[in-house]
Amino acid sequence: MDIIETEISPSKKKVPFTKILPTIITISAFCFGMTAIRFALCGRWETAVMCILVSALLDSFDGRVARMLGQSSQFGAELDSLSDLVCFGVAPSIILFLRSICVMEHAGWGICMFFTVCCALRLARFNAIQILNEPKPEWQKKYFSGIPAPAGAIIALFPFILSFSTESEYFLSEKIVSFFLLFSGVLMISTIKSMSSKMIEIKNGIVSPELLIVSLVIICLITELWLTLTVLVFLYIATIPYGAYKYSRTKREEGASDVFKQVS
Repeated sequence: MDIIETEISPSKKKVPFTKILPTIITISAFCFGMTAIRFALCGRWETAVMCILVSALLDSFDGRVARMLGQSSQFGAELDSLSDLVCFGVAPSIILFLRSICVMEHAGWGICMFFTVCCALRLARFNAIQILNEPKPEWQKKYFSGIPAPAGAIIALFPFILSFSTESEYFLSEKIVSFFLLFSGVLMISTIKSMSSKMIEIKNGIVSPELLIVSLVIICLITELWLTLTVLVFLYIATIPYGAYKYSRTKREEGASDVFKQVS
């Protein structure tokens, strides 16, 4: 009896809440993505898009929380990728197909599948890079290859955001929706370098300019949600070519610096 109790007791060891907190955030994001599909099936488009946005917000926290608490794991990384595929690859395709391009029948469904496949390829490539864990300069870690899946989903849903902010269904036409689905899919699988949030550095101080900007954005989101999101998505799309230019410029400067060090 003593032996049995000794063998069973380790399995009863309590797990601290901080260990499962990142997983809880990931599962919450996944549930919001699934719920977006449900609201789309019910024709509640604004609520469906809001669920995707909440899922994207939660997805931006789970990895950071895991690293901050020292709870990063391969299990968490795999779960996050599976959640991202559903929330940002499958759900936006279904929402846009049901609302707009279902009238295109096979062609519309093909465009939706293209977007979802691009999202899957982007996530698989990201996972492969993380597993290989090849050393690279610190400055390169501030850039993504292509755009991340949450950004891809938001760009794909941009016609919805424009429609809500202008109260016009013109932006939900088949051509516009198809363009943004294809455009977003290509950006996700491209090798163009886009800037990550690691480039944002907050200056020391009680009241920093960055804090004031964030506060202003939050106020605008509360008062004029869809109009503010329209502006933010426009700004993000504009940063994509700028990020590619800045990456190539930094790469040339770092290369010239390495050559100078070797010569000297």
